[in-house]
Amino acid sequence: MELLEIKSRLTIDQVLQHYGLKPDKNDRLLCPFHPDKTPSLQVYHKTNTYYCFSSNCSAGTGDVIQFIQLMEKCSKHEALVKAAALCGGSLIPLTSSAPTPAAKLFVEGDELEKEALLGKVFSYFTKSLPLTRKAVEYLQGRGIDHPQHVIGYNSGGLHGESKNHHLVNSMEKYGLLKRRPAGGYSVWAKDCVIFPLRNAEHKVVSLYGRSITNDSDQRHFYGSGREGLYPGYPKSSTTRLVLVESILDAVSIVQQHELMIQYEVLALYGTNGLTDEHAQAILALKHLEEIIFMLNGDEAGKAATAKHCTMLHALLPIVKLTTVAVPDGEDVNSLLQTHDDPRVLTELIEGRTPFSFSIESPAPEPVKTPAAATVRPVTGQLITANPELLVYDNGELLITVLGGIKLTGLDRMRVTLKVEHKAKPVLPVRHHLDLYNHPHTEQLVNKIAEHLDVPTQATTQTIAALTSELESYRAKRMESLQPRAAERVQLSPAAAGGD
Repeated sequence: MELLEIKSRLTIDQVLQHYGLKPDKNDRLLCPFHPDKTPSLQVYHKTNTYYCFSSNCSAGTGDVIQFIQLMEKCSKHEALVKAAALCGGSLIPLTSSAPTPAAKLFVEGDELEKEALLGKVFSYFTKSLPLTRKAVEYLQGRGIDHPQHVIGYNSGGLHGESKNHHLVNSMEKYGLLKRRPAGGYSVWAKDCVIFPLRNAEHKVVSLYGRSITNDSDQRHFYGSGREGLYPGYPKSSTTRLVLVESILDAVSIVQQHELMIQYEVLALYGTNGLTDEHAQAILALKHLEEIIFMLNGDEAGKAATAKHCTMLHALLPIVKLTTVAVPDGEDVNSLLQTHDDPRVLTELIEGRTPFSFSIESPAPEPVKTPAAATVRPVTGQLITANPELLVYDNGELLITVLGGIKLTGLDRMRVTLKVEHKAKPVLPVRHHLDLYNHPHTEQLVNKIAEHLDVPTQATTQTIAALTSELESYRAKRMESLQPRAAERVQLSPAAAGGD
């Protein structure tokens, strides 16, 4: 039984039932992965996934396999074997030491094959790098001393040189080659220096390619799924972690031995590249005291720093967040290139400052409305400049309607909402629902009220006001699309009778 088959057959309901867990009417339950007084673990039946909204929990989001892995405190492989046992219909106790002979033989075959392929291919790439002058010169130009690192180069010729047809077939299967209709192959990350992305077991599970010939558009290449981290998962003893924007930035810091004695470094995959895997790896660091952001010195880097600091502060409120003042227009790697003394990076990091969540004086703590008090009528503005990104702002909550609304089907109003609190540094609430479906809206109201800490009655009025605004907007859009009757032109008597 393969991984995809297990996931398609085993539902989140079956797993919950096996552990004696039952969600409430809102599909929430007390999270089994941390002390939970109010239900904070949301179950999504359609996707067979879960998400814990508590900032005190490191479970995050995951599927049935990850749920079993967390419950059993076992490896992914062991969780897959146990999941395969559940798929057989026999509820074998997952803590039992009873053997599962059939499942163990062919579970996770694809992943093992992929790991073997990437190991073989990357080994070939690492041998090619020192023999390729243009690749060596590219790295030297970026200030990177390649013998200090494990880096490869993809010339695009491996499939031609190899006489192993199974290797070529596997490269095609996992996206390293793509067969052309006219014959031959398109090669993934051709003319790129290649870096390994590793999982928690330090195995190469994906690759990243940086073009040495194209520095404008097609310069970054990630393997399918973009799993794994660079230079790898931080050590469990990490106390200070530096986050940089790119893999080349991370390489630039890794070769500064003085820095690596004091810090661990982790590369994001661009300004929006702090993935769930990054977050899980950071949350697993039990001794972490400080996260240091060293993103690019441009507006995108500053915006990403603010965004990620807000998210990580909500997840790790006691961890110190600091930022490094990278000069305008520069990044970590460009600084290494333009300064003869590599201590420039050390000096910048040593001069870091605490991240400020607001440049203004802190806002006073919001006063909670007593249960018996009358809640003020909710008013807000619907911003419709972009039909695919409608924004509703009532002063306290900022609600974005992702993808807009459909103009057909007046008996329903399906939307995907992103709800943010304008004054509190907490993660936004994302929810897909039909605003005309009362159970849907009730679930949304409860989620917003609990997660963003706002009164339920005010939240109910906000959603009602948003629905009214969307109805008005939809009616106006539909009216504007109606064909207008052609106006009849009245001719004067002279014009009607003349030639």
